[in-house]
Amino acid sequence: MNGADMTVSERLNKARRRRFVGRETHLRLLREALEAPEPPFSVLFVHGPGGIGKTELLGAFARVAEETGAETVRVDGRTADRAVFTEALAGRVGKRLVLLIDAYEALTALDGWVREELVPGLPADTVVVIAGRCPPARPWREDAGWRELLRVEPLGGLAPAEARELLRVEGMAGHRHGPALAAAQGHPLALALLAGPPDPGAVRRLAECFTGDAPSDLHRTALQVCAHARHTTEPLLRDVLGAAAGELFAWLRGLAFVEQGPHGLYPHDLAREVIIEDLRGRDPAGFAALHRRTRAHLAARITGGTGPELRRLIDDHSFLLRHDADFRAHWDWPRLGEAHADRATPADHAEMLAMTERHEGPQAARRVARWLEHPAAAPVALRTEGDARLTGFTLQVGLHALTDAERAQDPGIAAAWAHAQAHGPVRPGEQVTYVLAFMDRERHQRTSASRDAGVAYRGQVLLSTPGLTFDFVSCFVDPADPAPLLLRAGYRRIPEADHTVGETRYAAFVLDWRRLTAGAWLDLASEPDAAVPAALTRAEFTNAVKRALRDLHAPDRLAANPLLATRPGDPQTLRDQLCAAIHRLADDPRGQRLFRTLEQTFLRPARTQAEAAEALGVPFSTYRRHLAQGTERVADLLWQDGAR
Repeated sequence: MNGADMTVSERLNKARRRRFVGRETHLRLLREALEAPEPPFSVLFVHGPGGIGKTELLGAFARVAEETGAETVRVDGRTADRAVFTEALAGRVGKRLVLLIDAYEALTALDGWVREELVPGLPADTVVVIAGRCPPARPWREDAGWRELLRVEPLGGLAPAEARELLRVEGMAGHRHGPALAAAQGHPLALALLAGPPDPGAVRRLAECFTGDAPSDLHRTALQVCAHARHTTEPLLRDVLGAAAGELFAWLRGLAFVEQGPHGLYPHDLAREVIIEDLRGRDPAGFAALHRRTRAHLAARITGGTGPELRRLIDDHSFLLRHDADFRAHWDWPRLGEAHADRATPADHAEMLAMTERHEGPQAARRVARWLEHPAAAPVALRTEGDARLTGFTLQVGLHALTDAERAQDPGIAAAWAHAQAHGPVRPGEQVTYVLAFMDRERHQRTSASRDAGVAYRGQVLLSTPGLTFDFVSCFVDPADPAPLLLRAGYRRIPEADHTVGETRYAAFVLDWRRLTAGAWLDLASEPDAAVPAALTRAEFTNAVKRALRDLHAPDRLAANPLLATRPGDPQTLRDQLCAAIHRLADDPRGQRLFRTLEQTFLRPARTQAEAAEALGVPFSTYRRHLAQGTERVADLLWQDGAR
């Protein structure tokens, strides 16, 4: 048949046949039902999100029906009512009937009539195919008769081979298939859009496939929360959206592209990305507000979490940052949570040393070997599900638990301890942690599932170590690689603590945990402008104390003192601490004259220092010496007390 002998309708059908790909299981299911004397089901209910190919599948079903000699009636739910069904079915006798109903989500008001009157009134060998975005309503599933005569088939993405064939049919060159397959996740409309000319509205069109049928703006926002969060629970929805959380959770759970796992609901990857990208591009302020509320829920849970749950919550918190420029390239997002931190055993040590030698050289391996068995060291194994071998490891050393001689033997540790002492000192009961090694078996320190697990474990250490003062990370060989992550997490680069082992040079970073709460630390990652106040050196601290003593009776100037910039407090609290430190000098017989000097100068100040010296009955030079000694002593007391 040439073009002149064909109608446009015939050409359309030919094109549709040529461009229809996959769904062989569903086509075979209908064919077998139509070829049986009595079909095994009366209603075949297929459901899936917009753009997944339901309408095209109904067209293929119609061709199968035609091939088996059945008569088809097709009704579009978007334009149908009872009269449309009655008219379409009028006079249909003789042949087996196949009724195809599209866009069934638009027929919610007629669902009871279809289930209770329309379909039961059709001939017994009729097969009804219903296609909609949502699974069948509860009465279909709860009725004993329909449980036997109803077949429900979720419609997902195409298999990889089918998706590749669709791209070929759409005219995409083979060398471009890989990225398109990864992005579309088998979704037919996404594949078609990627294969066609560039379409600025592609994300919006895809987003409408998933959000277009939301009953209200609140339901649409719930779907956006589900797309943004790694796992969505009813408590999360309650914290973000309020009292309707139960209804919203039930609605989300019923969506064809949303699945439920042990930790909550999660959408199909394509749905997740297009929904959240659409929101970010269309309403940045709305996305920012949703992000803050979602993150606040997780932050509250993290502060009370322990053990494996805490590690998972840290992963969930990290997942929220996948669109942030500083974080985007530093996590293996598809494999997030696949690896986990575990207690290392002596049986792991040989593999740890082999990894270290392979990636960082024999001298680095000997260094790791020296610390693996030390009581102050905490080697942690990183393991991936399904892999019997060690995936990676991290090695932490508690610097506070070492002797001076042990610290002096390791150049990196010695430099870190000197930094801590210069900004400390470290008091009894306080801890200083030091990450000496961190790597993946194959990828060393590049992005990997084990690196994700190591980062999550590091967060767990920070949040659960009592008395933590400083955390040093001095294991990375390329300071530019972890810098965006570490700087956003409050760490500072300290080049003076860099060190070389063999041929490998390690970069040093430090986090002063004394100046942070758990909530403030979590805020750092999510708020690019947030920062940890810089710690004062011993000399800077003493100068700040001298300035504070001079301003003791001037609250406005005291409020601007550097001491208050580096720790929580207010001018009155700082004034009380200064006065208490001065009075402590009076308790020491050797400090009596220093106390009287500071009392005469700061607590009940004379008009001038000369008058203060005269009131004390000492030469001015002696007064000045006592004043300097007393000020240094007050600074020393406050430094030792941790008021820094």
